[in-house]
Amino acid sequence: MPQDQLRRLLCLILPWVQIATAFLPAMGIGTSMAVVSAATRTPVVPAGYAFSIWSIIFALAAAYGIWQFLPANRDSALARRTGWPLAGSFALNTLWQVTSQLTGSVGFGLFLIILASLACALWALFTARNTPEPGLGARWIVTPLTGLLAGWLTAASFVNLSSASRAAGVLPEHGIAATLAAVIILLAAGGAAAALVWLLRRDAGWFAAAILWAFVGVVAANLGVNQVNIPAALAAAVMLALVFAVTWQRRRADPLPA
Repeated sequence: MPQDQLRRLLCLILPWVQIATAFLPAMGIGTSMAVVSAATRTPVVPAGYAFSIWSIIFALAAAYGIWQFLPANRDSALARRTGWPLAGSFALNTLWQVTSQLTGSVGFGLFLIILASLACALWALFTARNTPEPGLGARWIVTPLTGLLAGWLTAASFVNLSSASRAAGVLPEHGIAATLAAVIILLAAGGAAAALVWLLRRDAGWFAAAILWAFVGVVAANLGVNQVNIPAALAAAVMLALVFAVTWQRRRADPLPA
């Protein structure tokens, strides 16, 4: 079918477009995302090293594109059902990268792009969960890709919300009010993540891993040499513990079938 061919082609190409556009500043086009992030940094933003998770997500996305394009997987129900939402998320991530680098800022428009990408990633994650399929591709490519992508975009949505609010002047740059706003956003992020983990039951492993990595990065960022914000670090640590506890409980309550 033409639609299937288009889906397979998009899922093959878009991961590489996503990777290529991340390196536009290295080619002298636009502003690096690290500089953009630093310009509107808030206590909700994880330490820089935490963003290295994108390297894993990009690699899995490229592997997914190849896996689903192989003739042996042409009729895979898992590839067919996850293809369109993943293609949407890859395209939206590319749009976010290009827009942020060319404008040099993080605004509410980019926040909406992240939300749309998150919606696609969650669609792919729950679809994969409900489409069991044997094979190494399903287990080691689709499952970690959909989990890590949805998990990190969940965290990124709240990070973008805080940065966009700072850029728009909605949130103050310093003081008790800025800290209080960061704590509220972190608590909301943890609550949303815990709710999604609860819904995913024992399939939440990769999703939870991305969320926990994000909170570790937030704790580290707020206990760093250049920035010490104890309330924000404490809020992130409590949410980290909450997500971990819910993940552990759901996995124990829903063991693998014998």
